[in-house]
Amino acid sequence: MAFTPVTISELSPGSFVVQVLEQSGDIAVKHAGWVRTNSAIELLRSKGVQVVLVDPSKHLMPAEQAKTDAEASPSKEAVVEPVLFADEQPRAERIIKQAHQVQRHILDAAQHEKKIDLSLVHEVSAGISDSITRNQDVLLFLMRIAEQSDALLQHSINCAIYIAAFARYLNLPIDKIQALITAALLHDIAKANFADPMQQADHLSVSASLKLLHKHPQLAGGISLWIGQHCAHIDGSGYPKITALHIDPGSRMLAIVNNYEKLTSTQQGKLDPLAASRQLLQLAPKQLDETLLQQFIKCIGIYPPGSVVKLSSGKLALVLENNVKKPLLPKVKLFYHSVHQHHIPVKILDLAKQHEESIDACINLSSYGLDIKNYL
Repeated sequence: MAFTPVTISELSPGSFVVQVLEQSGDIAVKHAGWVRTNSAIELLRSKGVQVVLVDPSKHLMPAEQAKTDAEASPSKEAVVEPVLFADEQPRAERIIKQAHQVQRHILDAAQHEKKIDLSLVHEVSAGISDSITRNQDVLLFLMRIAEQSDALLQHSINCAIYIAAFARYLNLPIDKIQALITAALLHDIAKANFADPMQQADHLSVSASLKLLHKHPQLAGGISLWIGQHCAHIDGSGYPKITALHIDPGSRMLAIVNNYEKLTSTQQGKLDPLAASRQLLQLAPKQLDETLLQQFIKCIGIYPPGSVVKLSSGKLALVLENNVKKPLLPKVKLFYHSVHQHHIPVKILDLAKQHEESIDACINLSSYGLDIKNYL
C-alpha cells in the first residue's frame, strides 16, 4: 500500500508516521513510528506540523492501541528536534570513519570481483541518513575538511552525503533516501580497476559497474536504474541515449551530486562552491535537470559548511551552518584578519542576524599559509 499524505487535522491515533511533508517549524522524522494518542497529535500541531506522510498498511486498530500506555507520547519516537552542531559532531565523525572502512571493502571487492557485504553498505546508508536528519550541516562540514589519499573512495562518500542531504531536503521517504545513498556509494565501483580512476570518464565505467552489481539481485530496480542513468542528459546527448521522459528523478539527482562533487573536491576540483554552482547552472536544462539543480544548491547552500570565506571587513571565517532561507548569510566562525594578517579571537557569527558583515568570496586558506585543521 502506498504512503499517503495526511493533514494534521485528519491525522488519527494509531497512524504510522513516515515523514513530515509540510511544516512551519523544524521537526524532523528520525525513525518512522506510530502516533498513538490525541495528545501526541496536538504536540505535532503545536510545533507547526501541517502535513505528514503515513503508511496506511501499519495503522493500529483500537484493540492494538489498548495494549499500549494511553498517556504515552510516541511522537518522541517518530520525530526529533534538530540536534546542535556540537552534539552531532562526535556521532558524525564515527559515521564517516565507518563509511571509509566500508567503502574500502566495496572497492576492494569490486577490484577482485568478489561479492560485496551489502549489510555493511546498508548500515552506512542508514547511519548517514540518520545523521543528516539530526543535523545535515555536520556531515557536510566534516566531508569538506576531510583529508583522504584515495580520491575514488572520498568521491563516493561525498556523493553519498550530498545526496542524503538533497533527498532529505526534498522530503523523500526514508527508505528511498537510504537507497539513494547506497546508489551513490556504489555508482563508481568499476573505477576501482583503473590506475587513475578519477581521470576515467564516468560513462565508460557505467556498464562495468552494473555488471558487478548484477551479482547482487537485491540491488535491482531503483539502485541499478539510478547508477545506469546517472550519465544520461536531459536532451539525450549523454549515456545512455535517452531523453528526459525516460530519466528517473533519482538518476537526475545522482547526476547533479556527482558533477558538483567532482568540481568542488579538494583533491580533484578546481572551483569554489559558488563557481561550481554557476558552472552547473550553465549545463541546465540541456544536460542537468534545472529545477532539481536549483533545489540542490538551495539545500547545501551557496557557501556549504566547511567552506572558508572572506568577509567584507577582510576577516576570514569558516562556514558552520547553511541558512536555507537566506543562503548568502550562513553561520560562520571568525578566526583571522586577512588585511592585518593576524589571528583574531574566535567568534561564532550568524550573518543573518547582523548587518555589518557580508561574504565577499570563497577562498583557499592555503593561499594565506594557514591550515584549516587548526581552526576546527
